[in-house]
Amino acid sequence: MKTKLIAMALLLGVLLVLPAGAQQPEPKPEFDNAPVTDVLRWAQDSIGVGFIYDAAVLTDPGTNQLRRVTARQAQPATSAEKTLLLFELLKRCGLVAFVVGGLPGPTYQLYAADGASRAADIALSVDELDGRYFGALSIRLQAASVQSVAPRIRERLTPGVGSLEVFEATHTMVITDFTDRLLAAWEIAMAADLATIRDDDLVVFDFAAINTPAEKLATALERVRGDGESWKLTVNDTANVLLISGRRDEAEAVLERLDALDSHKANPAFAENTQTIKLVFLQPAEAAKTLREMFEVQVKVGSVQIGAFERDRKIVFKGSEYDFQRAKATIAAIDVQAEPK
Repeated sequence: MKTKLIAMALLLGVLLVLPAGAQQPEPKPEFDNAPVTDVLRWAQDSIGVGFIYDAAVLTDPGTNQLRRVTARQAQPATSAEKTLLLFELLKRCGLVAFVVGGLPGPTYQLYAADGASRAADIALSVDELDGRYFGALSIRLQAASVQSVAPRIRERLTPGVGSLEVFEATHTMVITDFTDRLLAAWEIAMAADLATIRDDDLVVFDFAAINTPAEKLATALERVRGDGESWKLTVNDTANVLLISGRRDEAEAVLERLDALDSHKANPAFAENTQTIKLVFLQPAEAAKTLREMFEVQVKVGSVQIGAFERDRKIVFKGSEYDFQRAKATIAAIDVQAEPK
């Protein structure tokens, strides 16, 4: 029997790669306890898709025969409607299809639904589930216990197909199932979690900076700290990560500011460097005092550092190229010979 199934799979593979025009006229999606191979042929003729699968996948483990499906009176008109119907028919057969990239035309890898979790990409939000009919969803709870929520979600999963893994250390659940069940799981989790979330909860968030050094982001955040805000920051220089702690509402506001600050790539004109300004007539201590007053805010938060060297008659300026040019222009304007008395 297994040899026959393998031969059938190979024959179907040959049929699926033939041009649609070389086969029979497009059939209607009418199936009366039809073998799943009829569904695959219909999809090839109607949509022009191909399939990759192991012969054993098409076999119903309960009967050791080809999986079968019944569907009547379906009248899909567009390619998108036909694709949705294909997914639904495969679901009724206990199969799941994943798109395979790099092959001509839409090509799907078929898996048995009870083993499809190993091929499912993990979505980190429900928005990422758009366009999928099977997948995995990671849900992180903020307040509710994952152990108390998990049993309520398991009750809603597809029997023999859905799975749920609990990670207590990170308050996270990873759920695998058909998309409609994943959306139901998400609603259950949010209902359980939001009931206990408060703005004045003490929380700790981490933010991994991409385009900006974490220390610079911390400096920028201090400049926009609101009156009465009590949040605190810790910088991990080696990982370029900021740790935000404080009230939930304040910490979430800080995360929004960090997203805005780190959303653009660094401008070379504002890259930090160290340069010197040579003095002719002005005393270094006097020049440094003038520049520190000019860059009072930047000096206070550490984005600008100014040093005076009497012996070499120069100013050492550490900061962005933009600030250095401003400092240089200021020194040029005041470093002039004093008029005789």
